Amino acid sequence: MDIQDNVVSINHTGGNSVTPSEMQVKGVISIVIYNYRTTSLARCLDSIFEQASFPKFEVLIMDDASQDGAWDIAVKYAREYKGLISLNRNKRSIGEKKNRRRGLLMCKGEYCVSLTDGMQFEPEYIIEVINRLNQDAFFKHRYICRLKTHSIFQPLYNPILEASNEDRSDTPLVTVCIYNFNYGRYLRQCIESVLEQTYQNIEICFSDNASQDDSWNIALEYAEKNPGLFSLSLNRINLGPVANMWNCVVNMRGKYLLKLCSDDAIKPDFIEKCLKAFRQFPDIAYTMVHRDIMDEAGNITPEAPFYNNSCYIPGHEQAAVYMMSSVNPSISQIMYDVRRMQDKRMSGNLNDRWFGDRLMDFHICCEYPIVYLKEPLLLNRIHQENDSAKMDSNLLQCIGEYVLVHQLADIAANYEGVKKAEKRLPEALEKLSNLSIRYCLRRLFYGDESGAKRYFYFALTADLNIEQHPFFSLLTEYWAADNTRKEQILSCIKGESSDVLSRKVSYSPPEDSIQYFDDGDYYASN
Repeated sequence: MDIQDNVVSINHTGGNSVTPSEMQVKGVISIVIYNYRTTSLARCLDSIFEQASFPKFEVLIMDDASQDGAWDIAVKYAREYKGLISLNRNKRSIGEKKNRRRGLLMCKGEYCVSLTDGMQFEPEYIIEVINRLNQDAFFKHRYICRLKTHSIFQPLYNPILEASNEDRSDTPLVTVCIYNFNYGRYLRQCIESVLEQTYQNIEICFSDNASQDDSWNIALEYAEKNPGLFSLSLNRINLGPVANMWNCVVNMRGKYLLKLCSDDAIKPDFIEKCLKAFRQFPDIAYTMVHRDIMDEAGNITPEAPFYNNSCYIPGHEQAAVYMMSSVNPSISQIMYDVRRMQDKRMSGNLNDRWFGDRLMDFHICCEYPIVYLKEPLLLNRIHQENDSAKMDSNLLQCIGEYVLVHQLADIAANYEGVKKAEKRLPEALEKLSNLSIRYCLRRLFYGDESGAKRYFYFALTADLNIEQHPFFSLLTEYWAADNTRKEQILSCIKGESSDVLSRKVSYSPPEDSIQYFDDGDYYASN
């Protein structure tokens, strides 16, 4: 097959003729290689890496669950040409058309060249076609196109709307998305916890963000041992967490979704118990579970559940709670009904990187109820390299929260029946000021006096009444004290601050909630 045989229509509008040697293509070229056989894949890749006409390019190899050794060649070349090749392997064959479509969704370039079995990369001809595309809006080519400019936050095509042929009403498919960067030391426990689920109809969509450790090899190992279960993606470079998660979304086909951080683990009945809640309450958008805290060494510390019993919560009431608290500090605590996630991600805004999921959860609650499970079904790992630790150190826990509660109030204002959340903005700012004092104390105890001082003054910014806080006067004295007095003040605060530094109590569920008992499939009013 010759790529030059695939011009669909030519409607050239005129202009000066240019020879290929005079043409230049600016921008990154995405080269999507899909449905290749072993006998021709290496030859195709060599034709790309031996040319010099395109200095800026990325290669995406879209493997359609091949069984002839083509995937092994793809992995080999990705290791040899690090930073240039992204990989994607489907858990089962989906055919050329759909596989190419997935590749187009994962492209990051300005132009795309699609190559399927038997095609070679022909630089001069490709340059000629790309320049023709730029000159003539009506010119079309079957395998070469200019990619439409769009944000991966707001894709032109939403792959999760594509119906799954594996969606059986009695045992619906559940997608577990695991997106990873340099967490190889935790990854085995994470994957094993999914494989050990009592509920069996699952798929794992794994994406690695060009890790420098053994993460990718671990994923390859588990995928080989569990054929038909894993979709695998590897970014050529670290493209950020949103792009990493996007790879998973492109591949997912489940009716329900769990976004599992690769340093976390879930207990064996996590999925089964969440699905039980969905069956009991078909109108809910997601099930939220309680967590236990796990440290770097795997030691587990219980935490008081947020609510003091499992319950069905009206969405508008949960939205009001979200104004005051994150409720679920980890995204791994939630399993979603995918249908009810549509158009709820407010993407591309300042807060999306750090608070995008909480914004989405709030937006969902403005329309749908949820279920909270008091049982700690998640092992949430807390360590100095995760996002929470980074947010602690750079003030985002409070500055981001300050922006967030204003955003949440704006969202609530657009929904009837969610005015309670909107009216809580002043109360939320007061609580945020107290939260800033909590982080101020944490930074002091960690020896970060500069960070502590920044949190202290931010507390004043959020609410001037914070001067009434029991530790405010001591902290004010601390900044001007000598070292001896500082040690005395810290000692005094440590002796009285245990209840300030972390939540020790559980709260009653919001108004109009219904207590839920999952052991007998029945429930009763509060």
